[in-house]
Amino acid sequence: MSDSDGSEHTAENEEVTIVLAAVDTSPLASNVVSIAGRLARRMWPNSQLHLLHVFRSARFDRPGQAGIRQEDLVADAQNYLDHHARMARRQCPAPVTGHLAMGDPADEIVKLARSLSADLLVVGTQDVTGLEKFLLGSIAEKVAKRAPCSVFVVRQKQRPYAKLP
Repeated sequence: MSDSDGSEHTAENEEVTIVLAAVDTSPLASNVVSIAGRLARRMWPNSQLHLLHVFRSARFDRPGQAGIRQEDLVADAQNYLDHHARMARRQCPAPVTGHLAMGDPADEIVKLARSLSADLLVVGTQDVTGLEKFLLGSIAEKVAKRAPCSVFVVRQKQRPYAKLP
């Protein structure tokens, strides 16, 4: 197919759309990957899907792991990321790349989004409230405020309470 100026339009000529999905260790992570894969597949034929898992290296970020070495925890984090990358490859024909980072999740997500020139960022939220939100803040909220691109926030569907007779 040619345009009126004679240039051809092919997938090779089109700009690549970068979708970055941030996965944590919550049950919502699989939904984040699934939604990011579907968006990449259906919205942009010439897209790339990147997955990021951030390993929190600070001591207060995780419960005491008596006898477990830091290297073993990092290896577990890499295996977790690899699992989600395999899942994404089954759902999405676009190239899938996994990234493992260490540090503050919000900072690392925004840093990688900038580095990749991401077009869309997909994150999950557990809607933390009360003291936990006051102390830690919502990662999704921090990312949405600082991201260099649009942010799609995935949350668990709220089920209405059943009325008792």
